[in-house]
Amino acid sequence: MSVSYSVLAAVPAAARRSPSFARSGVIALAIRLGGAGSMLLGHWVLARSLGVAGFGEYAQAVAWLQVLCVFAKLGLDNASLRYVSEYVTRNDDAKLCGFVRESSRAALISSLIATAILAAIVLVAWNAIGSSLATSLLIAAVMIPLLSMRQVQEARLRGFGRLIQSQICVIVWPLSLFVLAGGVWVVSPGAMSSPLATFLHLLSIGVASLLVLSFLRRTPLRSNVHGASESCTQQWTKTAAAFLFAELLIALKSRICVAMAGITLGPDPAGLYAAMERLADVSLLGAQSLGFVIAPQFAALFAGGRFLEIRRLMWRGQLLGLAFTVPVAIVVAGLGDFVMLLLGPGFRDGYPVLIALLASACIAAFAGPGAYVLQMTGRERSMMWITASCAVSNIVLSQLLMHRMGVLGLAIAQIVTSLIWTMGIQLTLRMHLASQSRTTLPSTASISDLGKVSSCE
Repeated sequence: MSVSYSVLAAVPAAARRSPSFARSGVIALAIRLGGAGSMLLGHWVLARSLGVAGFGEYAQAVAWLQVLCVFAKLGLDNASLRYVSEYVTRNDDAKLCGFVRESSRAALISSLIATAILAAIVLVAWNAIGSSLATSLLIAAVMIPLLSMRQVQEARLRGFGRLIQSQICVIVWPLSLFVLAGGVWVVSPGAMSSPLATFLHLLSIGVASLLVLSFLRRTPLRSNVHGASESCTQQWTKTAAAFLFAELLIALKSRICVAMAGITLGPDPAGLYAAMERLADVSLLGAQSLGFVIAPQFAALFAGGRFLEIRRLMWRGQLLGLAFTVPVAIVVAGLGDFVMLLLGPGFRDGYPVLIALLASACIAAFAGPGAYVLQMTGRERSMMWITASCAVSNIVLSQLLMHRMGVLGLAIAQIVTSLIWTMGIQLTLRMHLASQSRTTLPSTASISDLGKVSSCE
């Protein structure tokens, strides 16, 4: 980034003011709680109707969808959050227009390529995979463009300050899945299969994608696409590439476990681990909601050179993240037996896995705001190395422990990975300007020089 502070001086004070995130955080949390409730209901219906093995096939298809969407997005969701926030703060409509045009084209092309690659692999290995799982994977391949483009568009809405519109699909798609799956279950009990469950997932994602597209068409962000534009490809492609690599490593660090369990242990353990992972994710709703609010604020504060406010915001985010995560984790653990009974036979053996994943979530919640600081303030490479260490640790430990302890070994590997993640972020933050006492830099400094200044102080 090469924006000087003399340019930023022309930005109106109101645009550079950091808004309180308490109200926005409550709204985001309420939306995500509604989405989590809908998702739990949908997965409960699917788990009851599919059984452990069928739910395992469905979970594997969704897991590969999530991993391939990381490739398809090219890191443009995080890049959109950063650059849309920056260009809006600076009132730079030309660059905003150029970024939206160029990134949309790149994300669409890459998502179609990812779809074609997955479909080709499944068709070639159809017999080895099995018809049921192979069909589910083909349906998941169709979802890649829908999901990846929707996530990029949601990030743009967040960067533009449309928090509620960017998050409403957190409720819409799981609620749609619950309604569709519940309708099938009521009309035809016992007729659910993993391909049908994946198809219902496709329909729910399609509804959410159409809703986000309608939001974009009614915002100034959408109208800017048709105005005069200034190409900024060289600027955002480097950042997006760093985000892409980091997000791929994050997928290997956390979201690849279901796929690994399916390949190594079979569909039953994969389904068991997937169900426990979804229950544990409930404890992270508060921390994730705060992250959605404060991430663009970090980018805006950084663009204005307000480093002391970045540090204060990060501390508040860490404390509030723990205040949300720890109590919810305790409640989920206390209700574990009841939840296992609702899920049905075969899931009760996953309770120790649930406890381990809840512990990992509490550790990761503390590091979340610090990770956003590094991502939104030009330290993508630092995050990349931290995440690479975590990804390698997770894969190695998972392979070692999974053969000895089954899916519990995967959960224990997650705890260790979360510890490495947290320590790496905290050590890196000590060298960041957000940890220094100075609140601004001289007007001759540029954002591209911040890393040099930080290392010299």
